[in-house]
Amino acid sequence: MRSRIARRVAAVTAASALALGFAGCGGGGGASGKGSASSATLRIAWASTPTQLDPNEFTGLTWVYGLDGFMETLLDYDTSKASDDRALGVDALKPALAESFEANGDKTQYTFKLRQGVKSEWGNELDADDVIWSFQRMYTNPRSLQAGVLLPAANVDKQEPWTKIDKYTVRYNLTSPSAVSLSVLAYPIDGIIDSDEAKKHATKEDPWAAEWLKTNSASFGAYKLKSLDPGRELRLEYNPNYWGPRPAFEEIVIKAVPDASSRAQLLISGDVDMISEPPIDQLKKIDESANAAVSRQPDSNRHNLSVNVKDPALGKPKVRQAISHAINREAIVNSIYQGYAQSALSPQASALLADQPKTGSYDPDRAKQLLAEAGHPNGFDMTVAFNTARPGPFAENLGRLIQSDLQKVGINVNLKAIPSAADFEAAVSKQEYQAYLYSERPSQPDPGFSLFLYLYSDSALNKSGYNNAEFDRLVTAALKQSAGPQRDQVVNQAIEFLVGEEPIISLVEVPDLVGVAESVKGYVALPTGGVKFDELKRS
Repeated sequence: MRSRIARRVAAVTAASALALGFAGCGGGGGASGKGSASSATLRIAWASTPTQLDPNEFTGLTWVYGLDGFMETLLDYDTSKASDDRALGVDALKPALAESFEANGDKTQYTFKLRQGVKSEWGNELDADDVIWSFQRMYTNPRSLQAGVLLPAANVDKQEPWTKIDKYTVRYNLTSPSAVSLSVLAYPIDGIIDSDEAKKHATKEDPWAAEWLKTNSASFGAYKLKSLDPGRELRLEYNPNYWGPRPAFEEIVIKAVPDASSRAQLLISGDVDMISEPPIDQLKKIDESANAAVSRQPDSNRHNLSVNVKDPALGKPKVRQAISHAINREAIVNSIYQGYAQSALSPQASALLADQPKTGSYDPDRAKQLLAEAGHPNGFDMTVAFNTARPGPFAENLGRLIQSDLQKVGINVNLKAIPSAADFEAAVSKQEYQAYLYSERPSQPDPGFSLFLYLYSDSALNKSGYNNAEFDRLVTAALKQSAGPQRDQVVNQAIEFLVGEEPIISLVEVPDLVGVAESVKGYVALPTGGVKFDELKRS
């Protein structure tokens, strides 16, 4: 009890100190009237902030969210198509830097017309050369998300992704049709760079201006970079050259506040306008406060018990099914997530696909039977690693519930806390853990893409080691077809195949949870996980 009180006092003290920092940003406008400057400043507390801004160098999810603030893309998500029960899908797109596009007969080529007269923050006009240079740059780093995952999944022709037709017309080239060929163009790391400005900062050793782009913005979005204090603070300001409607907020100030309770206190007190990852144990407190509420919107985010299928025991499908049946997901939802989640009882997120076969019903007797059939009648020992950054600060408590459930069917779980998020992620990527708690949200709102991303044998993000030729065949077939009934049938076959496999043991589906001031309107959850700052308004 004493340690809990001490943590709470520390959180309040930290929040008070941070509030002084935010007060210097201004912001006011909230019910509390706090802050000293204009209500045209949006103040945000994230769990972490970007350490650099080069779109070619993955440095964490907040890097993607930060790029969302100023990188302008050819297409964008149409937030007016958001609904209460479905995440925005690959069909919810609208023109952005491209004013129109047209596909050929087999959807392997798309001709894009660029908006004319669009200028970057540096005053250079958008043209076809910017598009071609930006995508050529993506392929210079084979480890980038673009070159390693997004563009291959969209079947983009690596040899010639884009062809210049004229100054304002480009052709997008695919090796075969794809259901996500257009949605990848709405992802911020696939945004268009002002190549004229970037080339000014290129050197012989750095021909693609990577060093300069780590700390500078050069795009065509509503905002531009004002300052970056790596890992501490990101400031964006209105780009006066922006082609679209003028946003309501002139400045965006995003500070890193790692402690979840401190973020919640800042929001409740009116010292910030928005927080990421509000602590689950304070969601009701936020909702009941005078200044803020919790936005809860459909999302494809899932929290999982991920396993290494190369492990002698966990490599057996019946063992994985047994573990799934042994876990009481409803109890997890009600205790750990306090009702702000739902049980994950299908191979893919229900926000992406409603009609799916069911998996993982709570049935300890069935779990024991499956263990016996798999050659483990007396269970076995397993170690589950976890880190509080992902899936969240509640990871240890989640692990203890799973530990208790699995103990009842004879599986002895040793929980292993990994203090460093960087060390944890590195070990996950190297498949060093027997099992671990994790969270996953596919960057493209498409079940076929999600199947590829996490379970296809050659995917860079397949961290379970799952490798099945029949499953790969189905996913390959799905990736090479555009959206439609024929592709849906193939995707459904791949999903049905996973019912007996369960290479990832999904626990819960978590909606997009963001703490937002009552005075801020217009927030809509994006598949990218980012924020459309230019669509937010203060009431």
